[in-house]
Amino acid sequence: MTTLLPSVRIPAIRPAAPLAAEPWNEDPGDALLRHFDRVHRERMVGLPFLNPRLSVVVAACVRHAGDWLAGVVTPWSLQLVLLPGGGNLWRDTASGARQVLQFPVGELVFIGDEGERDLPAFLYCPLIAPVEHITEPEAAVAILRDALDAVLTPSGPVIEETSGGLVSEPLAEPVSNSRRAFLRGRFR
Repeated sequence: MTTLLPSVRIPAIRPAAPLAAEPWNEDPGDALLRHFDRVHRERMVGLPFLNPRLSVVVAACVRHAGDWLAGVVTPWSLQLVLLPGGGNLWRDTASGARQVLQFPVGELVFIGDEGERDLPAFLYCPLIAPVEHITEPEAAVAILRDALDAVLTPSGPVIEETSGGLVSEPLAEPVSNSRRAFLRGRFR
């Protein structure tokens, strides 16, 4: 049993059993774009937390472990979206229910959602919300591409806790001929 799930909020009302999702044989990027664009136009118009500088964009959609993992920019969030592709990551999940899924970087919590005609079921992992501080659409796309790379890379940066907070250590320091590098044991 994972240690992550107990720290995740469990809904007070249990959702209905999920419908079995059909696997996507082809890249579902266009369906993701249509779905989130429709949500933006029909349900989100006028909400104060929307970032008018951002529009709906599928930053990338890749196949991983037989399923589809995408990075989606919306005016309200940056998120990872998982769709069934016949692989071993996908779990049919009721809307609002959480799933802890194993990726090369480690465990991530995804939330089930029952979409609509173009996108009947998907899991999403919100990364950044709200997104009012992101001023350039290109930056949002770059953030999601970097996030996808990080999620699909087996070893991320080492995080150390110090008295001043969390510190991220780089994976590898460049080799140097300096005296400081010699004293740290990192020399040529």
